[in-house]
Amino acid sequence: MDAGIDHQLAETSSGGSEKVENVQGFENGRIQVESKKQSRLKVATVCILCFFNLTYYMDRFGIAGILPSIQCDLGASDKQGGLLQTAFIVPYVIFSPVVGYLGDRNSRKLILVAGIFFWSCATLTASFMPNLWSFILLRSLTGVGEACFSSLAPAIISDLYASNVRSKFLAIYYFAIPVGSGLGYIVFAEVGNATNDWRWGLRVTPIFGFICVVLILLFLQDPPRGESEGSRMKTTSWMDDIKYFATHGSYIWISVASTAVAFIAGAFGAWGPKYITLGLITQQEGQTEDIGDLLGRVSLIFGFITVVTGLMGVVVGSLMGTKLRGKYPTIDPEICGFGVLASVPLIFAMTVLASGPEGPTYITFFFGQWFLNLNWALATDMLMYTIVPTRRSSAKAIQILLNHVLGDAGSPYIIGLLSDAFKPLVESGHSSTKTHNATTISSSLWDSPVAREQDCDLSPIDVTTAERDFTALQYALFIALFIQVLGAFAFIATSWTIIDDKAEVDRVAALSQRKDRNSDQLDSIVDLSSEKFPVSISTITTSEQTGPISTNVS
Repeated sequence: MDAGIDHQLAETSSGGSEKVENVQGFENGRIQVESKKQSRLKVATVCILCFFNLTYYMDRFGIAGILPSIQCDLGASDKQGGLLQTAFIVPYVIFSPVVGYLGDRNSRKLILVAGIFFWSCATLTASFMPNLWSFILLRSLTGVGEACFSSLAPAIISDLYASNVRSKFLAIYYFAIPVGSGLGYIVFAEVGNATNDWRWGLRVTPIFGFICVVLILLFLQDPPRGESEGSRMKTTSWMDDIKYFATHGSYIWISVASTAVAFIAGAFGAWGPKYITLGLITQQEGQTEDIGDLLGRVSLIFGFITVVTGLMGVVVGSLMGTKLRGKYPTIDPEICGFGVLASVPLIFAMTVLASGPEGPTYITFFFGQWFLNLNWALATDMLMYTIVPTRRSSAKAIQILLNHVLGDAGSPYIIGLLSDAFKPLVESGHSSTKTHNATTISSSLWDSPVAREQDCDLSPIDVTTAERDFTALQYALFIALFIQVLGAFAFIATSWTIIDDKAEVDRVAALSQRKDRNSDQLDSIVDLSSEKFPVSISTITTSEQTGPISTNVS
């Protein structure tokens, strides 16, 4: 285009020159408009991804707000109730590595559309299932949609933005985890209470899912891999990616730490509302309030605290990281590590105080969650800037797989299983209970101790066993705190390797960018030469005697 404009300027008068300048101004104006449009589409892409992330976590943790009602209606034990939060891991394990591999090499937009549409259909259909096992089966299929979304969304944001801008948008994206979880408790519980049917709570999020599918088709941008770093890197084989991850120090430590944090978040996220409700029931004043209303009130407060502490934790953690990163290169893992460590005594205090007045319970839970949420955005940001762009989707897919299998998907079931195992041990001491204890602990994993005679409309929780159930669940939650301490030290250990790993990514990106620049310059030279000195291909001849190629330039 520049050559055409130069040619016109050489052959026209001043009036013609002014005309060309106007055309050129129009062209510049058009380019500027396109640039603004592209910027708006990038922001829209992040908003769409945040919207579905919010929707997904509403659905994931909203179950906890109505869990006692589900257990009572479907006759589910604690271990079966925990399985509701864990069952999705089977399809997730199958699909997540495949999606990560395809996401680094194919259209991420199409994968997102297919995954979210399937997730919405499975979630909606599950709400109509009449018995426990069909309900668990349909809920487990949501793992397919989770696999298609969770590994691709952070990679897309990382390819749209770089450096501190990326950190800010990732912080916005990770608002959705605590905020969505908190809204899930509130929305599911309130809709269930308003309709007098817990199933209607499950039918809210599929509507949002279908809306997201339409928005993705219309507005989502799928940038080239590595675009934000200004390079166009080539993908590598799956085995090369696995070897890279297995020897990548920061990736290993971040994965261990985030899995431990996911374990504690999943455990208290799934069982927190029921646990606090049981603690209040064991008190004299708690028994005078309708149990259904009490559970709804606890879910509302629990959800509100989760939303507020999520916002505060993500904002404070992200701001501290972006402000201090230039001066202290290891500040990100240190913020995460000391934040998780500081939350341990607070969460422990909340667990102990839950059988007393509500105020101290909620205050300690508030600050414990705040410190725990400092790491959400920073952990993913560290992963993105220590992994080369062409491997980010696979890296995130494998990490989330570990987070789920050993973290937030497995912990609800493990806590429920331990709770059921502890119940006979805390039974009030009659000598006859010893035989009963041995029989119960060795019983089938799938047996349901829930009494079918219980009237779920009157009370979703059996008040006659509330004290036993509370103590058993308390012992199970204590075990989760040891995993949280492990996560804190793993984050701190990341500071040993993060500087070298980030420098290696910057080096690789610079080399790739230099190669791209040299390649573009060479293409420009070839194009310019072909315009000024066109070569007739038919006149190119070779001579065996002279050796080199000779050309006749016309």
